[in-house]
Amino acid sequence: MNQISSISSEPIAFSPDAEQQVLGAALVAVSSLSEISSHGGAELFHDPVHQGIYELMREKHKRGELVSPVSLADWANEHPGVKELGGAPYLVRMAGAAVSRSQLPYQCEFLADLRAKRGVYDAVRAVQDDIRAGDAACDVILARLDAAISAVDVKGQAQTVSMLKAVTIAMENAIAAQSGDFKGIVPTGIESLDEYVGGFRSGELILLGGRPSMGKTSVALNVALNAARAGHPVIICSLEMNPEAMAVRAISEQTAQHHKAVAYRDILGGNVVDWQMEAVAEAAREIAALPIQFLTREFSDIGSMKAGVIQAQKAMGQKAALLVIDYAQLLKTQAKSRYEQITEISIELKALAGKMGFPVLALSQLSRALEQRDDKRPMLSDLRESGQLEQDADTVLFCYRDEYYLEREKPEFDDIESMTGWEDAMKRSRNKLEIIVAKQRQGPIGTANVMCNVALNRIWERV
Repeated sequence: MNQISSISSEPIAFSPDAEQQVLGAALVAVSSLSEISSHGGAELFHDPVHQGIYELMREKHKRGELVSPVSLADWANEHPGVKELGGAPYLVRMAGAAVSRSQLPYQCEFLADLRAKRGVYDAVRAVQDDIRAGDAACDVILARLDAAISAVDVKGQAQTVSMLKAVTIAMENAIAAQSGDFKGIVPTGIESLDEYVGGFRSGELILLGGRPSMGKTSVALNVALNAARAGHPVIICSLEMNPEAMAVRAISEQTAQHHKAVAYRDILGGNVVDWQMEAVAEAAREIAALPIQFLTREFSDIGSMKAGVIQAQKAMGQKAALLVIDYAQLLKTQAKSRYEQITEISIELKALAGKMGFPVLALSQLSRALEQRDDKRPMLSDLRESGQLEQDADTVLFCYRDEYYLEREKPEFDDIESMTGWEDAMKRSRNKLEIIVAKQRQGPIGTANVMCNVALNRIWERV
């Protein structure tokens, strides 16, 4: 009978015998790898040595090579962890202890359950650390615990959905859409973009990427303001700028709506005359009435962000329809490497959108590598540090302004011909913004061509 062993000063759910029996089954019959993979693969094994053995077997099988104690013997005799356990003879002993093919699924389920228990243990331990530190509020700690527990893959937690139920929901949405009631959809309010994406849907993760000064904050803020003006409650998690900075940009955009445009830098610098200050005050009153709540930098991990969302919804007295995060790479995780951090952020943002039942629009920085290309329009491969972002996102949008790059290529004044060509190119690109739909699960890709004044955070349609 399997026992739960302790590998540290505190108890952790771990069965070395079960792990050996499952690995032994794969050493005896390589077809067992598919069963192991379907239950979690390397994550089933708590012992890092066992994880390494599994990964090696999987890679050899993928390359079409023989998987057996004999074919792995040289590696086992050289690997420090396996060598400490006896080297190649350790693999032979595992093969001898292999669980039968008929019992393998049950043993894999047992290991999956232990893995889930380790996840719960880690979540509880993290909460204990938070309590000891004394910095976080109780509701933030509880939200972090809830988020961590929700992320645990518990056997039997998933529920199947019949075709009847799926078709019923699909038809309800179709009938509602025909009558103009787009359930769970928040239009961006940017007509050219909505022609492509049709708005953002509940449970979706939308990435909005761009290099600095490309207009992604302008686009995100416009989407948030347009949604709020249409009566959709919006939460903005402002990790790069404080809420006051976002608010003054919103006020500037509102002044432009009334054709009394005042740049936000002029508002901040006090460079306004009386009539402009009156326009700013009027815009401020209108913006203040919108159903928008801000989360500050203190809500910088998924758990605390969820607590902030709950607080914001209570403050607004209604469920949020859209969450905007500025920007994804500033979120914090417990992962060590940057690659692991971005991967975890991506997975958790997608899970958050699904669990909270609203679309999440997350801004994302892009790799500097695109600056070295002649055509600097972003591509999916420019998403920084992890392919997981591209994989998890339902929609990927990029912002691109040719004007920005042309401004930095101004020729010398004595080169008349080049200067004339440059001026013509600047006129053609002035205030033009491309919103590139690079990925979309539910629709086409393409480019929405709009106008943008970044000094006003103003976006409007091309004539």
